[in-house]
Amino acid sequence: MIAPPKIYRFLVFYVLNPWMVAPMAAYLWSLCGKRFQRPTWLPLFATVQAFDLAQGIVFTAMAYMAINNQTFRHLVQPLVCAGLLLTVFRMAPATRPRQFLYGTCLAIVLAAAVAGALLDGVKWRNAVFTMTMSLVFLSLAAWEMKKLLASESHAPLTSLPEFWVLAALLVYGSGTLAFNASSNYFLRTLPPHLLPIPWVIVGTIHAIHEVLLAKAFLCPKPASS
Repeated sequence: MIAPPKIYRFLVFYVLNPWMVAPMAAYLWSLCGKRFQRPTWLPLFATVQAFDLAQGIVFTAMAYMAINNQTFRHLVQPLVCAGLLLTVFRMAPATRPRQFLYGTCLAIVLAAAVAGALLDGVKWRNAVFTMTMSLVFLSLAAWEMKKLLASESHAPLTSLPEFWVLAALLVYGSGTLAFNASSNYFLRTLPPHLLPIPWVIVGTIHAIHEVLLAKAFLCPKPASS
């Protein structure tokens, strides 16, 4: 029996979307041998990516079934954010200043999630949380990237899994922040036939984000190891 058109589009454009499945595909490929780096934080990162992929599929499936999916996103998106913050936190020793910084950032994004839900309700996109999360990702990723650049390691920056995760967060944070700030302007000013353009642009940014995340799983071990 041929699948209905909506289900077919859902399977092709999301479940089988190579950009969305890239991180988990890269992780599974990295398990096939011992030639890739396996820092201690990588299993947690893989778990966060698996959860993010699963919630994205559910989120999109609800949209295809004409079910309001924003309440679901209000609940799960802070969990993904917390998982990414914990991942980046584990990339370096857990000093007291580091614990305080990341604990404060987590409290801020969770407070923003609650504030956005109270201000706009759970039936609408939580713009307060999304913009706060983007600012936190941008700030922390830039700070961590600066520390990587200042480190005494002689390994090329692009050979470090940490670099690719931080680069992905910089791309995601800047792209999401810009889109949130400009989306209402586009909705007010663009003619209907041009409205898909901003979504194509943000989709491209998200695709780059997913590819950078995937690269974190595929950093070869140094030749001497």
